[in-house]
Formats: sequence, C-alpha cells, structure tokens
Amino acid sequence: MTRAYLFLPLAALIAFAAYLGLQWGKVPSETDIINRYAAAYMETAPSGAAPTDCAATSHPDPAVRMVINCTHPFGVITTYYVGPRGEALPEPAGPGA
Repeated sequence: MTRAYLFLPLAALIAFAAYLGLQWGKVPSETDIINRYAAAYMETAPSGAAPTDCAATSHPDPAVRMVINCTHPFGVITTYYVGPRGEALPEPAGPGA
C-alpha cells in the first residue's frame, strides 16, 4: 500500500503535464488573434491609433488563415498575414512570383 503512495506524485505530475499540453496546443480563436495583432499595432502606430482601427478578412490561400488590416486615421495602413495557428507570416507572393 505504501508503494502506491510513492507513485501518486508522479501520476499528478503526468496529469498536470497533459493539461498544460492541451492548453498550449489549443488553436487560438479569431478574436484572440485579432486582439493580439491589434495590441501589436497599438505599440507601433503613431498617436491617435485605436484597436478598433483593425479589421480581419479571410484569404483565398489555405496557408493564410486571415489578413488583418489596421488603418490609422492619418491614412497609414498596417497589414498582418496570419497563419493557421495564429503565427505571423510574410506577405504571400502573387501569382506572377
């Protein structure tokens, strides 16, 4: 019976690691992604910028989950291309590239 108690901390550690793996491996929602890139836009944009300057649209390429365009009131446009798991992507090459 006492040997079983020795394995309880190991079982708890394995269960905790499985929980963390599921949480970290979860695909972020569209709202989470837009909020993250709106915060990045706010850090780099000139004064007068607001998180509501950003809007997302879909992209025809399946490797690009969405395109986030942030338009500053002064006319400066910042574009972010986002991958399937929320990662930043470079601008996709056009059909002539």
